[in-house]
Amino acid sequence: MKVLTVNDVSELLKLSKCKVYALAKKGEIPTVKIGGSIRVIQEELEYFLKGGEVK
Repeated sequence: MKVLTVNDVSELLKLSKCKVYALAKKGEIPTVKIGGSIRVIQEELEYFLKGGEVK
């Protein structure tokens, strides 16, 4: 399992970090909080991008 940072996600999706934070806040991308930081599990992001639902 690979855990991505907001920087990683912004680079992968070609979005700004602010946009990634906004999508996470709205629940539009799957995130987990680890010690106050937002992280994204790569497999869940890929599933979501393929049309799956946010868990």
